[in-house]
Amino acid sequence: MKVITMESSVFRSLTEQIAEIAAHVRAVSGDKRAASPDRLLTTREAAHLLNVSTRTLQRMRSEQRIGYVVLRGKCRYRQSEIDRLLDESTVNEDAATPQELKRNHTLRTGGNPKGRRT
Repeated sequence: MKVITMESSVFRSLTEQIAEIAAHVRAVSGDKRAASPDRLLTTREAAHLLNVSTRTLQRMRSEQRIGYVVLRGKCRYRQSEIDRLLDESTVNEDAATPQELKRNHTLRTGGNPKGRRT
């Protein structure tokens, strides 16, 4: 093993340059992610992310509950559409407004009041 000695000012300068390079790399890689279009997922990938079968995904498509794109005769789903569907179907544990509480109740019970007639 070799031991390299250098002055502390040189070492500080070197670490500052490394930090600048790292910040530049982070900025460039972050811009590419933000500028890239939505990723298109296959039916199998989308079904896996939603934790449903491919047949259920087909039914959701027929009911127009999820948007899709047909590309060369095959259905593809945008990542943003999957995220939107998950957000709409997720119960929020920190509901503060009456609308959020009603939404949570509807999601938990399926939206159908059973056994009551008003």
